[in-house]
Amino acid sequence: MSDTSMKRLLCSALCVTAFAIPGLALAQANVQADLDALIKAAKAEGEVNFYSGVTENVAKRTGDAFLAKYGVKYSFIRLAGVQTERRFGAEAEAGTFAVDFYMVATAVPFAEDAIKKGWVEPIAQAGIPAIRSGEFPARFVTGSTAIVQVAPWGISYNTEKVKGADIPKDWPDLLNPKFKGQILIPDPRSSNSYSDQWGVILDKYGEEFLVKLRESNLRQYPSGVPSTNALGAGEGAVQAPAVAAQISATSSKGAPLGLVIPAYATGVEMQIVLTNRSKAKHAAAARLFAHYIMTAEGNKVFNSEPGSISVFDTATLPKQYVSPKRDALARRDLITKLLGFQ
Repeated sequence: MSDTSMKRLLCSALCVTAFAIPGLALAQANVQADLDALIKAAKAEGEVNFYSGVTENVAKRTGDAFLAKYGVKYSFIRLAGVQTERRFGAEAEAGTFAVDFYMVATAVPFAEDAIKKGWVEPIAQAGIPAIRSGEFPARFVTGSTAIVQVAPWGISYNTEKVKGADIPKDWPDLLNPKFKGQILIPDPRSSNSYSDQWGVILDKYGEEFLVKLRESNLRQYPSGVPSTNALGAGEGAVQAPAVAAQISATSSKGAPLGLVIPAYATGVEMQIVLTNRSKAKHAAAARLFAHYIMTAEGNKVFNSEPGSISVFDTATLPKQYVSPKRDALARRDLITKLLGFQ
């Protein structure tokens, strides 16, 4: 390359940089101005209400941190899995929007339908400062929702009943004859995220694996909470599937519980869904709460529970982690039948 060409290249690069840096600074200034306006509007509303698919301690910890940072009060109702969307949908049909947003796993199918009905606002188009600034990882924005937490599914066990080499390390270990009549299973219909997990297992191990599980004389429970409590009380030896937050919440009260996360698994990908701002009573506060959870600071608070993985640090995901597939709910009836639930 000639000296003249090199000088032209350097000049071109310097000119681009000269224009790019002020442009970037202006864009960041605009985002900050919008955030300041959002904070002001949220404080004027004074509160935010939501349905929580995460455990109460997580929702409360995050809400307390949000209140401390912005001075906006919060209230929430803890609902399990599908109950969240059922309640939100029933209220929306009646024209009463009791909450400003909700958090639930496997949220995209319902959210996309709710967007068409005008109940929900696509989070990608909601002007969330953390998205606009580029701080929130773009790959966790689905369009209609945003994934703010990943909690890998695992196998829990009673530490007084299962020890040493008998502790299951992978899903096929559940077929150990020692566990016959000792496997606790939450009803797959109680949460959409159960369909995600069993769908991934179905893909890898086939229908025969679920049939063999059923033939192990499964102990069935209506949902994860009573199943985990029963495991802690010694009503069985192992439970599948389970997430760390649920296990730690029970073991912190003295229950003898342990958890193993297999290398191959999916997870509960908790998502935040915004009520359409034309329907929400506290639309600004909802968007500010979403912004907070989608910042590195807020996401760390939200995911400080053992086993919960921040979208800002995914290095601890299982080595063969598979994101939930969109057809999982379509196979729920098959999964339910194979596991022997009526």
